[in-house]
Amino acid sequence: MKTSKKWLNISFALILTMVLVLTGCSSSSETSKETNSNNKSTDNDTNKVKVLKVAMPGNATRLDPAFAASAPDLTVNQTLYNGLVRFKPGTVTVDGIEGDLAESWEASDDGTVWTFKLRKGVQWHFGYGELKASDVKWTYERLLNPETGSPYLEDLKIIKEVQTPDDYTVVFQLHRPDPSFLPRLLGDDSAGAIVKKEAIEEAGKDSMVKPVGTGPFMLKEYKLNEKVALEKNKDFFRGEPKLDGIEFITMADQNSVDIAMEKGEIHLATGNADKLWVEKTEKKDFTIDYPDPPLNWLLHLDSTIKPLDDIRVRKAIAHAIDMEKFVKEVYTSKVATLASGPLASNMEGHADLGNYKYDPELSKKLLKEAGYPDGLELPPNFVNTRSSYLNQMTFIQEQLRQVGIKMELTQADIPTYQANIRKGLNNISLYTKNFKPHAAFPVNFFFHTGSIGKTNFSKYDKSDSLIEQAAQEMDPAKSKELYEELQKQIMDNYSIVPLIETKSILFRRPEVKLGYDFKGTFVYSYPIYETTDLE
Repeated sequence: MKTSKKWLNISFALILTMVLVLTGCSSSSETSKETNSNNKSTDNDTNKVKVLKVAMPGNATRLDPAFAASAPDLTVNQTLYNGLVRFKPGTVTVDGIEGDLAESWEASDDGTVWTFKLRKGVQWHFGYGELKASDVKWTYERLLNPETGSPYLEDLKIIKEVQTPDDYTVVFQLHRPDPSFLPRLLGDDSAGAIVKKEAIEEAGKDSMVKPVGTGPFMLKEYKLNEKVALEKNKDFFRGEPKLDGIEFITMADQNSVDIAMEKGEIHLATGNADKLWVEKTEKKDFTIDYPDPPLNWLLHLDSTIKPLDDIRVRKAIAHAIDMEKFVKEVYTSKVATLASGPLASNMEGHADLGNYKYDPELSKKLLKEAGYPDGLELPPNFVNTRSSYLNQMTFIQEQLRQVGIKMELTQADIPTYQANIRKGLNNISLYTKNFKPHAAFPVNFFFHTGSIGKTNFSKYDKSDSLIEQAAQEMDPAKSKELYEELQKQIMDNYSIVPLIETKSILFRRPEVKLGYDFKGTFVYSYPIYETTDLE
């Protein structure tokens, strides 16, 4: 019995010691956790995977940049590809263009030969090897081939031939001098994104969703109607990205986006131009950005259709619209201002010509002089169902009604509207587009006779020679004079009515560090670079 008691006492002592040791360990562990938490230096924090989540209003379905056109396409492609040149991060100005895949370039004295020297050692995603001059040549010859069906063909027709004297030199021979040639090659726009022939051919019919580029991020997963997931390209030529990956998540509903942003489920998103949305969101812990370039909204009047073939009727329409009232009622001053001519104010070559004065009495007088003392009724017009279009056109409809002009509107979805106005089914068409910031692009798109039946919705035909002369003028001062004269001709003809300029609205959570000074974007979203980070 004595022996038994002795072992019981020893056992009890051992158990008690173990309890004390475990308690001490637990206490020590909790203290350690608390210390690490306060110092924010735990292993979990150190090894945290940084995945930036971006809300997109629609699907990115064309990740082959030869065909990309929608905002989601361009947003994703900007992180996957590079061009010969790009906008300096956070800017969208011509004087901010810098080398991307090209280290340097020079133009001949007559502006018809442009020579680019490529960076050495740039690697394609997924082991496709080093980028060479032959990749650049194939990319542009593919875009220039009408059978490819790229929407960027028109912008690039200036190119006569692409030559590759060696693996790191690309020479463009042009049909004529072109002072806007550098913007044509911008990697920020899909026209300038360089692709790999072998990757596209191997992907075959899946090339739209199996992108291979040289950018800071590369494809990890593609799920239609859900997301495009990317992972960082550790071999990126500018250095390994700070983010581990990006998820571009399809979220069309603004309320859902707002809730996800508040919960931290989304980091970057597009905002809403509505004044109430802006005022509400400004009170939250987000950064709201209103980046350049502005969208210049024009009302195109088809001067070949009665009664718009009479300039007095076109003038009556122009002076009947009080867009200053519209801006005050619908937008904040950060989002919208009155347009100041046929070209957006950020354009190289823009002339500040102001707007047509709101004068409803003058409109009524002009209608009477044109033979419509009791007003008139215009042929029916289609209107885009997007709120930015629909709100403006219904406002314009009411403004015209007040001076005696009736205009029936039929709503059409975006693809139908785009198709109908190109078929000439509208006599009055509202349209805006984000152009590269040089006058040559919107002028040729909207006002050259070669664009009639495509995008010259007013069928304007008064200034072809001036457009062509300005497009070839290499002297900046002379070029500016020519574009100013051109814009005055357009305004004097009343073939378009400049309405308003609007800026896109983007917002971001405080933990997002863009890695650059953000003033503008060409892709309707925040550009994401290797410098972008999450805290």
